[in-house]
Amino acid sequence: MTDANQVTDETLPVKAAIAQGALVDSMAVYEQLYARSINEPESFWTEEARRLDWFHPWHTLVDRDFHEVDIGWFLGGRMNACYNCVDRHLEDKAGKTAIIWAKDEPGEYEHISFRRLKHEVCRVANVLRHHGVRKGDTVCIYMPMIPELAYTMLACARIGAVHSIIFGGFSAEAIRDRILDSQSRVVVTANEGLRGGRRLPLKAVVDRAVDGLDLVDTVLVARRTATEVAMRPGRDFWLDEACAQQRATCTFEWMGSEDPLFILYTSGSTGKPKGVMHTTAGYMV
Repeated sequence: MTDANQVTDETLPVKAAIAQGALVDSMAVYEQLYARSINEPESFWTEEARRLDWFHPWHTLVDRDFHEVDIGWFLGGRMNACYNCVDRHLEDKAGKTAIIWAKDEPGEYEHISFRRLKHEVCRVANVLRHHGVRKGDTVCIYMPMIPELAYTMLACARIGAVHSIIFGGFSAEAIRDRILDSQSRVVVTANEGLRGGRRLPLKAVVDRAVDGLDLVDTVLVARRTATEVAMRPGRDFWLDEACAQQRATCTFEWMGSEDPLFILYTSGSTGKPKGVMHTTAGYMV
């Protein structure tokens, strides 16, 4: 027995069945790849980037300006994160599982195929477009761990919107700060969340966050439970009802390599939350 706080250098062997299907099947291979990324960065990252699907190739791998602390990757390239995560797998994996949702209810699982994932993502993307979300707009997402969370993130990427995930335990004040900082007109949430059997009143928290905030004109609400919540006419819409009115197909935007993909904020425990923006190709590669 060892103390819970004691750090050991014990290495546990990887099971053979897992190693057999792994892209990096040993520590030796990992160290070799890492050394290449340091010593031969251009050839290494060129090879890695080619594992993704590009609508148009890049003309410049990296443009460094250390004086301005500004570095751009895969300049001139065009791609879409949602296409790479969903569409390119449809030809040979449409019926295979893309997501396994482990529900809060013990022992309950739901398998979501790539085909269904594509259809659900497209419907959410069309809902967002219907509510005026366009390329470059930011959408705040305050949701529990449900499939609609993945659908919404991918939908934003599909249409070129920037998603900002807000931790489901944050307060109304924390949500408001992030909405204002990212200038989000649209917030996506759920009526409730479930964690360890406890119900979390997510919609009620969002209502407090946007109270008196003219910036927010649309709140989309997913149904996690059967609980009814207050819905403000003209602003609040049930996500499932809105999706039922949309097609299961949606064109995707050609995104520049350095176009923003998502914003992730710090907790704000040491001051004002700071948003870190991740770009499309850099994050995907």
